Amino acid sequence: MGLWGAGRLPLWRDEAITSEIARRSTPDILWCARHIDAVHAVYYLFMHGVVQLFGASEFALRLPSIAAFAATAAGVTVLGRRIVSGSAGFVAGILYAGAPFASHYAHEARSYSLVAALTVWLTVLFVDLAERGSRRRYAAYGAGIALLGLVHLFALLILPAHLATLLLTRRTRTMLRPWSAAVASAVAAVSPLIALAVTQRNALDWLTRPGWRDALYLAEAFTGPRTVMDLLGAAMAVGLVTARRRGPIGPQALAVPWLLLPATLLLLASQFHPFYTGRYVIGSLPAVSLLAAAGLARLPYRTWIAPIVAMAVLLEPLQVAQRRPENWWDDLRGAAAIVRREARPGDAILFLTADRRSIAEAYPDAFRGTRDIALRRTPAQAGNFGGTEFSPSEIGRRLNGAATTRVWLLEGPWRSPSLAPRDRAKVDVLQRHFRQAGVWRVRGITLSLFQR
Repeated sequence: MGLWGAGRLPLWRDEAITSEIARRSTPDILWCARHIDAVHAVYYLFMHGVVQLFGASEFALRLPSIAAFAATAAGVTVLGRRIVSGSAGFVAGILYAGAPFASHYAHEARSYSLVAALTVWLTVLFVDLAERGSRRRYAAYGAGIALLGLVHLFALLILPAHLATLLLTRRTRTMLRPWSAAVASAVAAVSPLIALAVTQRNALDWLTRPGWRDALYLAEAFTGPRTVMDLLGAAMAVGLVTARRRGPIGPQALAVPWLLLPATLLLLASQFHPFYTGRYVIGSLPAVSLLAAAGLARLPYRTWIAPIVAMAVLLEPLQVAQRRPENWWDDLRGAAAIVRREARPGDAILFLTADRRSIAEAYPDAFRGTRDIALRRTPAQAGNFGGTEFSPSEIGRRLNGAATTRVWLLEGPWRSPSLAPRDRAKVDVLQRHFRQAGVWRVRGITLSLFQR
């Protein structure tokens, strides 16, 4: 499921940032983390190793997410077998592998599929502690928490869910003291990253305060179309009422807090400062598969095959659609292909805004021979995503130079009415001294060619 269509989709803007930063040197990645996106620094370092081994093609960049997607399905299977039954584990793994939300992020060169895998296997360790706790297992659990936090801080919202499971299960309340010690040690280890991330919280200024629509959208994203949502909801209800546990922790006590608490806490916190987007709680998606599998496994004589086949048929159009390039977030590959085909050696190029420079960083071959006329310091040198540009007056002077006869302008699908001074200088000079000779539009990008 993960391999299907993975190399067909173009990189979108967030993946372009992964591609660009992963190809930097290790000191440059750490330098960037000091200024912006520290929460993803460990992921970028990991991807730096991937790029060194496999290159920076679209498929190579997505390979870790595909592997993590498979590892998550395996982890859900293990959990189902451990706390419910063998058939429940098998059904849980199949349900996760067929979840469109999971396979979508298996096709993104971002950290979210890895977050889901680490969350599931951390939960396997948590169940281990309930069955046969030891110092070694608590140390492994603490190390897992630290690793999860380093990959993505919001993934630590699984900890209140584990705490709720401890409090709901009488036989595991004796774990509370050693569990708290493991958690405290892990959070202390991650605290420098937390402190740095707090200073960079303006990176999430694009988010808005969520409401009920966001909660409903998350439910639909986790399950799929309405018919599938109804089938999964019925299976989860059966699992909630009738599932029998195999070990000290039952599926209800584990899956319900796991599903509800991370999203609820993030939605509530986002009423004061917006932090919420659906992909930040992807670690809760396996709980849907686990609880639904607990219900389906109660059907006699393996008749659970029928609803699984029905869901597969109902989800097939969505699975196909999200693997079509024309339905992907952005078409940066298409934009790069236009530049490769239409640009001439020596053409100047401008980005509106500077962070759109990630297109050239993701597909550098297409931009060879062009001049990034506004760039003063590269993104790697500046420790950010867009680099440092010259002053507005210097940009205007460079555009007015005799050598500049053709200029490409790459911008997003819409132009903000309130441009920054540097971006306003680009537009003003182009409007005064150049004429528009061509416009090309691909999904997420508008390319304009200006001639003097």
